[in-house]
Formats: sequence, structure tokens, C-alpha cells
Amino acid sequence: MTYVILGPTGIGKTSLAVEIAEYLDCPIISCDAFQIYKDMDIGTGKIMPNEKGFDRHYLINKITPEETYSVKEYQSDFRNIYDKLIETNKNVVIVGGTGLYIKAALYDYIFETYEDDTSDLEKMNNDELYKLLTILDPESTKTIHPNNRKRVIHAISVARSCAKTKSEGIDSQEHKLLYDNIRFLFINPDRELVYEGINKRVDGMFKAGLIDEVKKLLSKYELSITAKEAIGYKEVISYLNGELSLEDSIELVKKRSRNYAKRQVTFFKHQFDCETFSSIANAKKAILNA
Repeated sequence: MTYVILGPTGIGKTSLAVEIAEYLDCPIISCDAFQIYKDMDIGTGKIMPNEKGFDRHYLINKITPEETYSVKEYQSDFRNIYDKLIETNKNVVIVGGTGLYIKAALYDYIFETYEDDTSDLEKMNNDELYKLLTILDPESTKTIHPNNRKRVIHAISVARSCAKTKSEGIDSQEHKLLYDNIRFLFINPDRELVYEGINKRVDGMFKAGLIDEVKKLLSKYELSITAKEAIGYKEVISYLNGELSLEDSIELVKKRSRNYAKRQVTFFKHQFDCETFSSIANAKKAILNA
């Protein structure tokens, strides 16, 4: 059986995954868009080498923050690893909050091939880009935030380069699971509890040395556009550049994390056939008693 542990950011998914994997004596595959990067630890909530369960993890610390990494690359890396693991393991745990990565990894998710020069789009501001996306692919605006510049540009590029828009291409696929014995466990606590947990987590990240971590990253790497998009990192970079006060930086991380959690919940509800639990404890009982 493969257990896919889903839920909004900051609720303790990794801890649950480690506990379940220890109990079942099985590997863990991370499904997080930013834990894939080396040296981005505190801000991503990544398990550390000295922590129990670290050696069970796959697809963390795979690339440097200078590199870009796409959903398509994750799909390929995941399937190569997963296909080997299920040959030798009775159980596997998948954990993470990047819903599109999970969708691409486990379902018949096909990527359109296209070529497009986006230099004209790079010159436009976020409002102009979003208005253009609304015209070319209005369906995409339901899932893409206006300030997520990279995703907006990508969706516009797909829309004007392909016979189908990005959303039409996704909708035309059958969305069939490619693997058997997949069990989705969606932990969805009360929203206020999630927000309270996020606020505590963000405060803890800054106390644990997030600012120093970002300083080291900037001194060691030329961060890729993808790495710079990570919540927690881009706000600290703005603080270090004198664009935000420390207090405003912290509050912005909390706000963006809360908004991200809302988008996660919406995606998980609509994209996966999940068993839903109100707490980590309830999900743990369901697995251990299976």
C-alpha cells in the first residue's frame, strides 16, 4: 500500500510520515517543490540529517538553489524512484504539500510541448500579465494567483503556443491513477487551527535562524527564479534589500503562508479522492489500525 499524506502547510505532515514509515519500515518520498533544494532547510520545514527518519527520504536535497526544477522533471524523477521502491517494499509513504507534483507523479498527467519567446511578457507588469491571461485562458485564473508571475507567464505562453490552453489540456486528460493500492489521506484541520500553526511555525523559523540561512544562500549561490519564489525566502530577501522592515517581512510570510494553505486545501479537495481527517492524530489511527 502507498499512503499519500496531504494537507496544508505547517500541520505536521512530515512528522506523521516519519512515524508511519518507522512503523511500517518503509521509504518516504517527499513531494515538496522547495525541499528538493539543498541548503534551503529552515524555511521549507525540511527534515534534517540528525533527525529520525531522514535516511528514509527520497527527493530532498537533490539540486542546488541555482538550478531550476519543473513539474515535468519531478514527474520523471518520482516515477523512476517509485517504480523501483514498490518492487522491493510492501509499503511506501508519499508526503508533501505541492499538489501539482503529486498529480503529475501518480496520474496520467501529460505535458504539452511548445515553443514560445516570452521576452515580451517579461517586460509586462503583473497586472498586465494577469489581464492577458484572463483573455487567453480565463479558467487558469481560478488556480493561479495574480502575483505568481512565473506561473502566469507560463500559462500565457502555453495558451498562445498550443491548440489547447493549459487548463483545456489538463481537462482533456482522463486523470486516471497509474498505480494500484494508493490511499490518499487528507488532513484538514479547522482553518483557525491551521492559521495558528502557521503563525507559530513562521515565528519559529525566524528564531531558528532563517535570516542567516538566507544570507548564506545569497553568498553561496546565484538563486534561480524558482528558488527565489519560495515563501519565507523571497520576503527575507526583500528585508535584506531594505525593501521591507523585519516586522513586515515576518507578517508577509505569515500572510502568504495562510493564502497558500487555502489554495492547497482547495486543490486537494478537488483533485484527489481522499479520506479526510480533522487532525494528524485521527489520520495516524486510521493508518495504524488498517
